[in-house]
Amino acid sequence: MVPRRCVYIAALFVSISYGFQLRSATKTRASASSSLLRLGADHASTFSLLNADDSSSSLEQALQDASKQFENLSIGEIQRRLVQEGVWYQKKQLDEQEKVSFEYDSEHMIASPLERVPACISNLHVQTKLSRASAIDCENRNYRITIQGTADSLLSRGLLAVVSNVLNEQSVDEVMQLHAERLAEKLHLRQALSRGRNDGLAGIIRVVQNQVQTLLSDSDGSANALSNEQLQPKEQDKSQIPCIKQAPTAALLLSGGVDSSVALHLLKRQGYNVTAFYLKIWLEDELAHLGSHCPFEDDILMCQAVCDQAGVTLEQVSLQKEYQDRVISYTLQEARQGRTPNPDIMCNSRIKFGCFYDAIESRGFDYVATGHYAQVVRDESSNQVRLLRAPDPIKDQSYFLCALTQAQLQRVLFPIGHLQKAEVRQLAEEFQLPNRHRPDSQGLCFLGKVKFDEFIKSYLGDKPGDIIDALTGEKLGQHRGVWYHTVGQRKGIGKVLHPLATSRGPWYVVAKDPERNVVFCSNEYDETMFHAPRSEFTVEDIQWFAESAPVSDETGSCRLVMKIRHGPRLVTGTLILDDGNRSGRVCLDDKDGGLAPGQFVVFYNGVECLGGGVISERHWTQFLLTVNRDFIRESRDVYNDPVALLR
Repeated sequence: MVPRRCVYIAALFVSISYGFQLRSATKTRASASSSLLRLGADHASTFSLLNADDSSSSLEQALQDASKQFENLSIGEIQRRLVQEGVWYQKKQLDEQEKVSFEYDSEHMIASPLERVPACISNLHVQTKLSRASAIDCENRNYRITIQGTADSLLSRGLLAVVSNVLNEQSVDEVMQLHAERLAEKLHLRQALSRGRNDGLAGIIRVVQNQVQTLLSDSDGSANALSNEQLQPKEQDKSQIPCIKQAPTAALLLSGGVDSSVALHLLKRQGYNVTAFYLKIWLEDELAHLGSHCPFEDDILMCQAVCDQAGVTLEQVSLQKEYQDRVISYTLQEARQGRTPNPDIMCNSRIKFGCFYDAIESRGFDYVATGHYAQVVRDESSNQVRLLRAPDPIKDQSYFLCALTQAQLQRVLFPIGHLQKAEVRQLAEEFQLPNRHRPDSQGLCFLGKVKFDEFIKSYLGDKPGDIIDALTGEKLGQHRGVWYHTVGQRKGIGKVLHPLATSRGPWYVVAKDPERNVVFCSNEYDETMFHAPRSEFTVEDIQWFAESAPVSDETGSCRLVMKIRHGPRLVTGTLILDDGNRSGRVCLDDKDGGLAPGQFVVFYNGVECLGGGVISERHWTQFLLTVNRDFIRESRDVYNDPVALLR
């Protein structure tokens, strides 16, 4: 449940950021019949949503008033307006003590249960109430409509708010004549909404019309006088889930891509009873102001097509709030501190194999399967699960799984982990998957086509500061914020340097000081003086899959294979563990391109992934103290205390 003050803050933020106030759609009551007749005469040729006989209706006027909100607005402005509508709609529900179902006198009101809108790509539920004021209205079936509902995204909630403003207090006859498929066009929303959103908007109207028809089919309404508990959306009946006796059950995370789709078919071929789940973590509300297309709409449609072909049930699980709290907050905190976050690693440990486990805990699934390129081996003697690299070095994703716990690994299945990517593509052709020609996704899963810098800017903004030569102390230029740069970066740094400095390049980012808001660069990155900070570092927060750390030699060190970042490149080096085995010092055999603080290092013994940890800032702090102590002392008093820096 979202705390009320969070919604108030969100509403204030939206109003300030976008610089416009909410303009609620006004409605003209049916009692002003003479005024409506005059309006109908002026606009009879404009609206064909209603039959010709009803062109002077109050519903027509409500549609016209609602459409004025979106006239002459750009696509981005319309999306922002809908998000703002969603914020205020949620606030209104909280002000009404978060009542979702209607409480009513069955003698004067009848109401439907909350019903999911099937055409909508969001989890959107709608409920319709019909009310009458007198016995005469009852006899004439002269009902007025009120609708409300819930949605798991602000944009969808905004669409619900617009429809609610238009339909509330309208007559049943008028609403039943509404053409659902043409509503988006008449509200000037069609171009701003994706196919899934347009279908969802029309779906709201169709569900409302079906609910009205069902309510009116019962002449006395007694069958519809449901309790508040009955009006809540019902969870899926577990007894209706297809089950193969004695067959192990697997909850498969389906993304809409080829890998997870092939994984689904392989599980079925192996005899598993599979239920597919699509996780909604796309930040559509937070990124709507960037004008970004929401990629999960196409993904959900593709997932449904894959499941229809395989005869598998598809369910959606919304974990957007959890993703915001556990992954985005981590990403922003790390970036603000000048570190390099890895949201994909956090998404796996905290969401896909964390919150999702919690969401389906009561369902009793034996395993959770994904389309990751990695392998698991179950050691019966020790009751431990070992994580292995995939044979495809380019696609191997064991790096992104380094933060999982042994308990999480116990329930994991990776059906395609033993295959090469080319073999997965061949299987997709063999299975004739509807997405077999779909390209692989690139970039961070929650950003879609939005660039990471744009995402960071939307949260942290710009904070200009100096770019300093790490060796001489010379000012080279001005950056827009330390969070836009990472250690080892070369590409793009020239854009923020003075022209004379650019000519002396190439320049590399070698360190950052978020407290002083300074980015340190050097054009001597390949020289001997940088060998130590590029090959030696402190690693913190190490997590091992096994109960104990790797066995060390008599010196307390162990030789390991490592990955500094995702990709095929493996490096070798020595790990010297501190007491407790949760931190230590790494000495690589060869220098690396950029040991960025906050970045993960993952340890391997051959093909087995042992665990991983986070690179500390200490190695770069020590370097700056060593090579430029005079400059640093003048620039920052705290640098006079090396011990404080290295804590």
